Amino acid sequence: MSAFRLSIAILAGMAGIHALPVTAQAAAARLSYLVQLRAPPLASQADGVHGLDTNSDAARRYTAQLEAQQRAVLALVPDAPVQYRYTVTFNGFAAMLTRAEVARLQASPDVARVSPGTVEHTQDGGGNGNEKMQARPQDQR
Repeated sequence: MSAFRLSIAILAGMAGIHALPVTAQAAAARLSYLVQLRAPPLASQADGVHGLDTNSDAARRYTAQLEAQQRAVLALVPDAPVQYRYTVTFNGFAAMLTRAEVARLQASPDVARVSPGTVEHTQDGGGNGNEKMQARPQDQR
């Protein structure tokens, strides 16, 4: 085998080695998503007259139920990093998910919707360039 052909074979082999991890990384890329569960949030328990006492026994029990349901849904995507959990005005969580994990969650009867999240950069009132990050739904399905 000539030196030129050997060099080409080695380069082709190296290109194949490097292409595989990039492809695998692209397939497992994680993006921010907001996952809404079907059970209503704690705020739905307010009676409209007295407001909502989040420290009451009933509120604590309901919050515990919501958190248990969230844990059960998160068990479907055990490797997903959770960014935030919500129970009071929204029942769900924000997490970094792969496409496969999104599909798994969308198939769950406990999940109402999975929406891509966005990160917003805002400045504090002083205009000093401090940024805050916030996950929020991009669209409703």
